[in-house]
This record gives sequence, C-alpha cells and structure tokens, in this order.
Amino acid sequence: MKLEWTKAMAKKAAIYFIAGAGIILFYFLMKNFDKALSVWNSAADIFRPFTFALIFSYLLNGPLMFFEKHFSFVEKEKPRRGLKRVLAIAVTWIAAIAVLSAFFYIIMPDVIESVETLINNIPNYLRSLQSFVRNVTETYGIEAPIVDTFLEFEITSEVAMKLLRDYGEDLIPQLENIANLSVRIGEIVFDIVVAIILSVYIMFSKETLIAQLKKALYALLKKERTDKLVRIARESNRIFSGFINGKLIDSLIIGILCFIGMSLIGFEFTLLISFIVGCTNVIPFFGPFFGAIPSILILLMVDPWQALWFAIFVFVLQQLDGNVIGPKILGDSTGLPALWVMFAILIGGGIFGVIGMFVGVPAFAVIYKFTKEALENRLREKNLPEKTESYKVIKGVKDFDDLEKGEAE
Repeated sequence: MKLEWTKAMAKKAAIYFIAGAGIILFYFLMKNFDKALSVWNSAADIFRPFTFALIFSYLLNGPLMFFEKHFSFVEKEKPRRGLKRVLAIAVTWIAAIAVLSAFFYIIMPDVIESVETLINNIPNYLRSLQSFVRNVTETYGIEAPIVDTFLEFEITSEVAMKLLRDYGEDLIPQLENIANLSVRIGEIVFDIVVAIILSVYIMFSKETLIAQLKKALYALLKKERTDKLVRIARESNRIFSGFINGKLIDSLIIGILCFIGMSLIGFEFTLLISFIVGCTNVIPFFGPFFGAIPSILILLMVDPWQALWFAIFVFVLQQLDGNVIGPKILGDSTGLPALWVMFAILIGGGIFGVIGMFVGVPAFAVIYKFTKEALENRLREKNLPEKTESYKVIKGVKDFDDLEKGEAE
C-alpha cells in the first residue's frame, strides 16, 4: 500500500525533526558547556559594537525625530530629506555628547569629592553618632547589648590597618585583573567609537533597514503571521520607548528637585544624595527605597536629625513623583497592574540584575498585553464575557450574567 505524503504530514515531520535536532543540540551544549560559553563570549565580543550601536540608535531616536521635525527650514530651500536627517543626527549627537561631558566634568568630580569627604570623616561621624546614641540611651534609660557594642566600637588607623591585613589576601588575586583593566578600557573605548559610527548609519537609514526586515519576513512567513509580528514589534516599540524615555526624564526631574529641596533645607552631601536618588529612581517601585536607604545611612552618620528630616523629605518627594510627576510623564505606558510590576521587577532583577529590574517591566508589559488579547480572543470565540469582573463568582459565569440582566431590568 502506497503511503500518500500530504502537506500536514510533511509539516508534522518537519516539526518532529526540528524538535529532535533541538534536543540533540541542547544535549551537546550542556555536555560541552565551557566550550559553548567560550564561543558565546567570543561572539558577544565581536558583535558588541553592533549591540552598542543599536542601543545608541534606539535611545537617541526620540531626540532625532524631535530635531528633524523642527528643521523644516531645510525643506523650504532644498527639498532633500537626506540633508535634513544629516543635520538632525549631527545635532542629536552633539547634544548627547554635551550632556555626557557636563555629567563627567561637572557633576562627577563633585560626587567623587563628596564620597572622599564622607570616607575621610567616617571616624568623626561615627563618634558624633555614638554621642547622640549615648545621650538618647541615658535620657530614656535604654539598655541593650547591641547598643553597648556600638558605643564601644571605634575606627582608628590601627583598626583600618587590621582590616587591610585581614582582607589583603583577598585583594591580591585581583591585582592581575587590575593590571588588565587598561587593556579592557581601551577595547571598550574602541567599541564605543565604532558603535557611534555604526549608529550614524543606522539612524540615517533606519526606515530602509526596517523595510528590508519586513520584506524578508513577508517573503519567508505567511502574511497573517507576519502581520502579527509587525504589530507586536510596533506595540513593543511603543511600550519600551514610552517607558524608557519617560522614566529617564522622570528620574532627571526627581534628581533636580531633590537637589533643590536639600539645598534649601541645608542638608549635607546634597549633590551626592541627589545623584543617588535620581539614578535609583529609574528602577520602578523599589527604586525609591534603593535610593533612600543609603542616603539616610549617610546622613545618619553626619547628623541623626538630618537623617530623620531627610526621610520625611524623600517620602514627600516620592509621593509627588508617584502621584503627580510620574503619571503625567509616563501615563499608562505599560498598562501593568501593580502586582505584575513587582513580579516583573523581581524576575528581571533575579535573572539580569539591575538592568533586568529596569527593562523587565516593559518586557513583561508586552507579554502581558498580548497574552491578555489572546485569552480574550479565545473567550470571544466561546461566547464568554471578556471582563474579569464576570468571573468573580463561585458558581461560574452564567449566574453572574443572569444577575446583571436582572439588575438591568
């Protein structure tokens, strides 16, 4: 009996073949994990400039479109889109380099100086804090072993030398890494320079590159599937760009407001703490805590009362950010409920660290949005209600719908 080879059978066979090949490949990767990791790292080193270029192009796309939109005078004299794009790219990169230069040459030296001052004055700050704790314990009659231990602790040059001797052995193996640091920095600088050049080409012909990618997808996949991929890409870009740009602007505003407020009140280490608060604010939900805790500890050593007032100040500032500034800038860019925001931060942070905590929210927002749409489409096909409120009953969904009809009547 001759077996008829149908299209469905060919599709199943292809799926089984790909699945089997994937299992075999995974087995060999796990068996030779070190070699696979080495190959992966080598490939990552090769493609690092391209990765940097894509990141630069994506982050600077917003300013690029802004400048290009306001360069309408170019079209009046010379209707050439290329010249307009070149001018916009040049101004965008000049502005970006100017901002980075101001950061590294104006802000960073003051931040470093504040850190050095803080480290040098730690013994004095510790003695002041001990004096404050001693007065409080004597005034209120507090007795606790941990308080006595803290009051007896003292940082001196002898203690510092002992700490260096104790941990010196752990530092010695790092000397080789320190020796290679200059080489590594040189490689990174070279990659960044190449990435800037590549980003200029990407920014200039981004529409063409996107069109070529879409052309390849339509050629290789079914039209319906490609339409879905294009829609997912557009929505992902909307969520990511809205969240990232909005969060960066929001954090900059919070850092500036923190600096102004602390300067007016008269706190110590104003620039250092404002820098910490602004940087950590980019992390959703947990960012304010990450910024407030080390800042309060710094001020606690300087003056416990300053730490208390700063805690109140930063709480008010974060309330202003969470209820006024953040919603105005970000809006509902992610559409994620608070529970899923926390889930995305924890999962992203657990896998990719601090960067994962930042990028995890928009990434999970994309997954959440399209999963929700897929589930609602399935419910619609089954003639079931799409709203979650319809399922907040014990007996199912029918009784609830009947109840709604009864109330309407």
